[in-house]
Amino acid sequence: MATLLEEGICIIKDKEVAEKLLNDLKSKHTDWREIKKRAERFRKKLEEGERWLEKMEL
Repeated sequence: MATLLEEGICIIKDKEVAEKLLNDLKSKHTDWREIKKRAERFRKKLEEGERWLEKMEL
């Protein structure tokens, strides 16, 4: 996941994550703090996956 918060741009490569985020944004009672926490968790998981790929030399 790559974000350019200053420009209001968010690029999400994982379809499931993108759909979840869109559904969250469409809900009436959007808790931005919770969305920010989820985005941070997804970012960490992506970084872990990238490190694993480098480690496995794929």
